[in-house]
Amino acid sequence: MYQILQKIPFLFELFFNGTFILFYSMRTMNRVPANWSIELIDNGLKFGAKVVPFIILMSMIVNFISGKGIEDFLRKHVFSILVFVPLMITWGDLEFAFGLCSAHLIASVLSLYDDDKGGTIDLIEEKVIRSSSEILGVKLKPAQLVLLSFAAVIFIGAFLLKLPVSSATGKSIDFIDALFMATSATCVTGLGSISLASDLSLFGQIVILILIQIGGLSIMTLYSSMTILLGKSMRMKDRIIMQDLLDVSSLEELFRMIIDIITYTLMIELWGAIVLTIAFTFEGFEFSKAIYFGFYHSISAFCNAGFALFDNSLESYATSPLIHGTIAILITLGGLGFITLKELKEVIVKKKSIVRLGVHSKVVLVTSFFLTMSGFVIIFFGEFLNALDNYTLWEKIQISMFQSVTLRTAGFNTIPMTSLNNYTIFAMILYMFIGGSPGSTAGGIKTSTLAILVQSIRSTLSGHKDVTVFDRKIPSQIVVRSIALTFISVFIASFFVFLMMKLEPEQGFLPLVFEVFSASGTVGLSLGITGYLSFMGKLAISVLMLIGRIGPLTLILAIGEKSAGQSKADYPHGRIMIG
Repeated sequence: MYQILQKIPFLFELFFNGTFILFYSMRTMNRVPANWSIELIDNGLKFGAKVVPFIILMSMIVNFISGKGIEDFLRKHVFSILVFVPLMITWGDLEFAFGLCSAHLIASVLSLYDDDKGGTIDLIEEKVIRSSSEILGVKLKPAQLVLLSFAAVIFIGAFLLKLPVSSATGKSIDFIDALFMATSATCVTGLGSISLASDLSLFGQIVILILIQIGGLSIMTLYSSMTILLGKSMRMKDRIIMQDLLDVSSLEELFRMIIDIITYTLMIELWGAIVLTIAFTFEGFEFSKAIYFGFYHSISAFCNAGFALFDNSLESYATSPLIHGTIAILITLGGLGFITLKELKEVIVKKKSIVRLGVHSKVVLVTSFFLTMSGFVIIFFGEFLNALDNYTLWEKIQISMFQSVTLRTAGFNTIPMTSLNNYTIFAMILYMFIGGSPGSTAGGIKTSTLAILVQSIRSTLSGHKDVTVFDRKIPSQIVVRSIALTFISVFIASFFVFLMMKLEPEQGFLPLVFEVFSASGTVGLSLGITGYLSFMGKLAISVLMLIGRIGPLTLILAIGEKSAGQSKADYPHGRIMIG
């Protein structure tokens, strides 16, 4: 009975939606028979575009009734929900109805082969991966799966932003701008080719916020957390990926870390939202708008995204300590990494001695403190008589500290970036290149990489064979990876600087260099040229933002995996002179 009931909505959809697809194709390709009424077909298509969503809704209702519960329904028919929502948003639009209707019909056909071992999405994913592996003759590595996951989220986000409902009244968004904004949000960068406040509707802003949260936590972490919450067991391949991502050795430790990540994220973002809501209320906003602004900027700050709902970022609140101070704290917490946050919690709650922190946390805290304070000094004294000239001493301290913190790849600014001296901008480029800490929402080569490089240079100059940090020896493999990661990051940034100089000859050299390093470090600060980039310029920066978000992670995962055909030969030593 269950199997018969399950086939009824498919047969109905096959007949009605299949007819709609057929007639739409005939009409657009001018293949309508001469004795058919064009007007009647057009009216039928308009009617069909409005009925298609309800056919899919009926299919979902029947599948839910005949299913084994909400969990089974979500597992098997989540794609129907993803199709139904935009169909209702664009209700009556022929092109969207045709495209989404076709995609859903294909998914429904594939679902017939589902033997209850996985849902439609799992089946599609397996078929795509298997087909690509057979065609290309390669097997996808975990690092490649992470890259494809981010790319998939970006394209879904671009599609949602391209919907008419995402644009502000009387405006439309070009595809390249939709792709650019989706990439910037998913990669938690903050660069914007359009204005969130002026060009996007409430729906579009929410899409950006969801992409920020997904990108900040990473797709694999969200997938793993949902798997745990639904009581499912993770596949072995996913466990291996997550253990590499979070640097844990056991499955029990992995589950505990994932739960901690979700808990810390929700608690910190909720705290930030409450404080910012109070702050925006004091600034004169209505309570409902203050709540919206509070949650939006709290999530954006903790994820180090740098997206603000004001066209001038936070320049209007440069001297409002409750706003920029709260955001600075959120940026710092988001940039420290979840491993460090967990150990700091033990210091505060369990009164654990700070000297008993792990080597990783010590390196992160010391390096982050040094970078923040040195950045503050450079901005404070470099702009004391320039961009900060009209502010009081206390206001200069606030602005300088905030701008130093935001270089941890957050992207907010409280003063116009174009008013800064060139040497201050150059120093900011160096800090953006370093970025935040491993296991965090920040980008860059990471603070721990910088610490290892500095200690490696120190050991070389002092004649020591081993690299040590806090009386602990750093494995040579980690040192080599740090050097390789830095070199590759420099090479990629240099290549894109050259590329952008060719694509954007009308832009100045320093603004282009700043834009490239901001994108590669997923920072989001700009000297005001983002919106004026050409199609190819925006596409290049989009690719760079994606590389910046997953590049170091992908590199480490790729290096950590040994090739099956790796040579086992042991070659004799060779001597090469250097220096």
